[in-house]
Amino acid sequence: MNGLLALSVGVGAAIGYITNYVAIKLLFRPYRPIKIGNITVFPAGVIPREKKALARKVGDIVKNYILSKDEIKKIVTSEEVKKEIEGFLDKKISHFLSQNITDLVPKEEFAKNLAQFVDEIIQKKFPMFASFLNQDQIFRLFAEMDLEIKLERFVSKGIIKQKLMTEIEKFLEEELPEIMLKAQIDKIVEEKVASFDEKRLEDMLFVLMKKHFGFINMAGAVLGGIIGLIQYFIVVKL
Repeated sequence: MNGLLALSVGVGAAIGYITNYVAIKLLFRPYRPIKIGNITVFPAGVIPREKKALARKVGDIVKNYILSKDEIKKIVTSEEVKKEIEGFLDKKISHFLSQNITDLVPKEEFAKNLAQFVDEIIQKKFPMFASFLNQDQIFRLFAEMDLEIKLERFVSKGIIKQKLMTEIEKFLEEELPEIMLKAQIDKIVEEKVASFDEKRLEDMLFVLMKKHFGFINMAGAVLGGIIGLIQYFIVVKL
């Protein structure tokens, strides 16, 4: 009697487990329909058969829920992103301001522009000096001078950082989400998923769903065992 009970429960559990295992495999296999001539003996698995529709749905989910305009704006305007940008700007602005003016502009060109600027001031504010001090003389004077002047002597790091942060934040909040939408991320995702071969797609989904598929298999075994137990008592009662 106990042997028959164990056999009934065991067979029911095995059938439940195997049934669910096969059902899960049939989601992915076979990769191509099995045919004899022009007759389809066994269709392709659900996921290979509906791969294009799956790719389209994944793209829609990414566009409408994961990387929607509001979500992109929320991500790029977060405090964490702002802190990263500020840290980046601190380093870059400090490096930029530590350079000499002549590192950015050739000395001769800088001397020429500076001479022109000084000459304009003399012409407007001190015209009495213009008769014996012209632009060429001023240029030669500057050309002979050491013009390796640090930018930080004339430019405020704090002001530059504030102005750049304002413009960057405006770009991230107003422009970047629109750019991302125009890039058609959903189409990129759709094409990428559709390009996966069936084996790769199966492996990816199994990695993601391994525990869940295992639970489904065990649930099938438990339900099969319960059905076997019920069947046993029905048979005994009869």
